[in-house]
Amino acid sequence: MIEKILFVSDGIIAIMGNGYVPAEPMNNVVFDLTEYGVELRVSGVQIPIPAEALEHLEQTEGTNVHFFESDSYALVAPYRGYIEISRDEILKLKGAWEYIRSHQ
Repeated sequence: MIEKILFVSDGIIAIMGNGYVPAEPMNNVVFDLTEYGVELRVSGVQIPIPAEALEHLEQTEGTNVHFFESDSYALVAPYRGYIEISRDEILKLKGAWEYIRSHQ
């Protein structure tokens, strides 16, 4: 379960609930279009990415998704890794999402 998405200069930071962070190595990346944007599945973990985050990824210097694990007892959320999504993949997903939204 994702708790927050933060926009940063090289992509986004996804703060995930305790126990919901994708396992290392973060591979097997799959995308599904939804009514709110895209559902990203990394190593079997489903992560909702809203359309606003896709727009941000389209405009940033990088297309990275950084994962931090939320822990109510930690002062700083532990960093768990990242994945890089190709810019072409972002543009395809955003274009497909906009096409579907315009034809509903």
